[in-house]
This record gives sequence, C-alpha cells and structure tokens, in this order.
Amino acid sequence: MKPLLFASLMALAFAAGAKDGKDPFAACHADLEVLCKDVKPGEGRLVKCMMEKRSRASSGCQAVLAEKEQKEKQWQQNKVKHPQ
Repeated sequence: MKPLLFASLMALAFAAGAKDGKDPFAACHADLEVLCKDVKPGEGRLVKCMMEKRSRASSGCQAVLAEKEQKEKQWQQNKVKHPQ
C-alpha cells in the first residue's frame, strides 16, 4: 500500500465527514494519542503508524482503518481498470 495515497484518501474522507459535522476518524483519536504520540505529523507518518499498530487499536478504530483500507484497494482497482 502506498502510504501517501492512503493518507490522501483518509484526508479526503475526513474533509467529507467534516462537512456534515461527523469525524470519520473519531474512533481513532484516543488510539492515535497513545499508539503514535511520538510520531511527527505529515507525509502520511501518522497513518502509517496507525496501520502498523492497528492490531493494538480499539475495535472501533480497527473497523475504521479496515474500511478505509478496503476503499483504497477498490480505488486502486478502479484506477487500473479505468486509467485516465
């Protein structure tokens, strides 16, 4: 998986969720503060950290990360099928 691409998709999903007042990653905030507290934000480092440590994350956060990973895989497959 390409961390930068995944980070971009997560950022887009966050922006879309923020428009309707919902934070799609709310389930991961506490886990992020504990599991990746020493990781410098930017360039997909936090996402990479969370993906690497997702087995130690809460079940809610694991579900969010799994859903985002699945969407990223689907996006990649569609990109290969329909190159621009």
